[in-house]
Amino acid sequence: MKHTVLIISILILIGGPAFGSHHTDLPMPGFLFEYEGRLAAIAGIGDLTLLTEVKGRINGDDLELGYRSLQTGLYYRVLRNLKIGMFYSLQAGVRHDDDWIEGDSGWMWIDSTGRWEHSFLFDVTPRVLLPFLPGRNWVLAVKTRYAYNTYNGQQTLFMRPGLTYHLISRREPLLSISVQYGMYMPLNFGETPFYEHEPYLNILYHLNRTVKIEASAAYRSVTWSTSADAAADGEHYQITAASLKTSLGVILKLDR
Repeated sequence: MKHTVLIISILILIGGPAFGSHHTDLPMPGFLFEYEGRLAAIAGIGDLTLLTEVKGRINGDDLELGYRSLQTGLYYRVLRNLKIGMFYSLQAGVRHDDDWIEGDSGWMWIDSTGRWEHSFLFDVTPRVLLPFLPGRNWVLAVKTRYAYNTYNGQQTLFMRPGLTYHLISRREPLLSISVQYGMYMPLNFGETPFYEHEPYLNILYHLNRTVKIEASAAYRSVTWSTSADAAADGEHYQITAASLKTSLGVILKLDR
């Protein structure tokens, strides 16, 4: 009985946004397709790992480059199975709840493709080997990341548990297959405990010690809450939009 109540509670928590009232003028598109690419460079120096990556995302409807980002920072290995990280992110094309405004021609989204925002990120990532599973090369990791956006002061907590299997050939990694679930929790904004969910599958092919090629597919679900303009107009809504995001990337591991 206790387990049943727990499961029902979790389903209500996750699905709650779908039961909110809707702002009738908010145009929510149907199921979207998004295409993302990234290039990352990683260099290890002792217990430090330096990371720099650039990323871009294309919306499948209009095939325009919307989201772009540059992120740089480092990880520090505190313990054998624990890393902490500090990063800076410059990004454009991010859409926030309050970007839904009442313009001269009616309700519309602000075009944020040219708006650059700064974020500071701090994360903790514990990992543990699960040798009792078939194949023995299983790793469980839980990334927890805090983000502060200087544009609007929004604070977000991100959690991503994931299970990865490493296929080893001649004592070298050949293929890494991960199943992960990303959850975004607004700390000082929004009307729901979670505003985005992103379960996804990632495959990383180790071409050699330097070049890694990755591909992933994610089901992305975002809940939009009442904007400032809508609230001032006496409106209230919580609307969830979904998309399939496919990604390709190249990772350069520069250390030896």
